[in-house]
Amino acid sequence: MAPRIMTVLGPVNSEELGVTLPHEHIIVDLRHSVMGFDAILDDADLAVEEVRAYKEAGGGTIVEMTNACMGRDIQALKRISLESGVHVVACTGYYTEPYYPREVYELSTDKLADKMVAELTVGIDGTDIKAGIIAEIGTRRDFINPAEERVFRAAARAHLRTGAAISTHTYIEQLTQDQLDILEDEGVDLNRVIIGHLGNYRNMDRLRAIAARGAYLQLDHIGFEVNQRDHQRAKTIARLIDEGYVSQMLISMDICMKSRLHWFGGTGYDYLLKDFISLLTAEGVGDEALDIITVKNPQRVLAFNC
Repeated sequence: MAPRIMTVLGPVNSEELGVTLPHEHIIVDLRHSVMGFDAILDDADLAVEEVRAYKEAGGGTIVEMTNACMGRDIQALKRISLESGVHVVACTGYYTEPYYPREVYELSTDKLADKMVAELTVGIDGTDIKAGIIAEIGTRRDFINPAEERVFRAAARAHLRTGAAISTHTYIEQLTQDQLDILEDEGVDLNRVIIGHLGNYRNMDRLRAIAARGAYLQLDHIGFEVNQRDHQRAKTIARLIDEGYVSQMLISMDICMKSRLHWFGGTGYDYLLKDFISLLTAEGVGDEALDIITVKNPQRVLAFNC
């Protein structure tokens, strides 16, 4: 069986993806870490409009990072994909400890892996709609606690049984090497791992150290300038390309708040294509590198025997 990409509408060939946002949220509920109305995206009608704007800007695929404990609505994602014309890749996994259901503490590591494998191979929430990536699995600050380690080990085992990529959440770029250590200890090929939420600091050595182990560098807060200005992110990306890391880079926006949608005055999912690409071009990033980062790299990392 040739590797394909699993979307909420079924498997597709990699060349069908087009430009891909590898880390976004379309339907999400972040009540356990971000309080207030802004932290809940639950309007499927609005989501169709917002995702359609991305399609009209040239976008092809969105990888949706909301797993079950973050408010995932798999039927809504299927509808949004159908009505917007954008491929949507759903995920399986467990986010960070404030979002963990009881099963994370009650089930063995292998049983947690079984649940992820079922969502990748059978379906989600009693449907035949399957996940296409293990994500967004995360750690927080200073140390990885036992429950988070159990989730990472379960994700690794689910990956080894299916081939699906693993995409992680980091908090202010901490514990990246610790995440990789756990996954590598379980036998994961780190070329199948995406380390998320990078590019908010000036620490190039941290990024180089991740890339040196073979993992993907995902700079996915584009458009969110509270953490870093986009013109500085563009400089970082251009520098990494110059240093030879283009085949390990992914860029996205991590939209997860109402305030970042067009309807509420934000950038929308189309900002990366309509505005940020021009910043990269101004830094000397050429069309070939842009195609690798936005099209070729997502095609490669998302493909598995599904």
